[in-house]
Amino acid sequence: MTGAEVKQIFEPVVQEVVTLVRGQIAATNKSVKAVLLVGGFGQNAYLRETIRASIDPSIEVMQPPNGWTAVVRGALMKGLSVMEPTTARVKVASRSARKHYGTERMT
Repeated sequence: MTGAEVKQIFEPVVQEVVTLVRGQIAATNKSVKAVLLVGGFGQNAYLRETIRASIDPSIEVMQPPNGWTAVVRGALMKGLSVMEPTTARVKVASRSARKHYGTERMT
């Protein structure tokens, strides 16, 4: 399969993600400083660059290391914090947009 063929397969999905991200940014009342890409597809460089080119340049597009395991690690952290509250290191402080979570670091 050529690169052009692969791009043709993924382009509709990438454009749908871009549309959803732009919609979430527009729907929030707060200033958006960053878009955080997690999950398997969130680690794709083409997706990152397409989003970066499609939104305000002042908004950073980030892919954390090991972002593909974010959902599993988040579920594990939540489960551990319920079982032992002293292990909780991250607390959700607010919800800014649909499917976007603000966090507050506990010190």
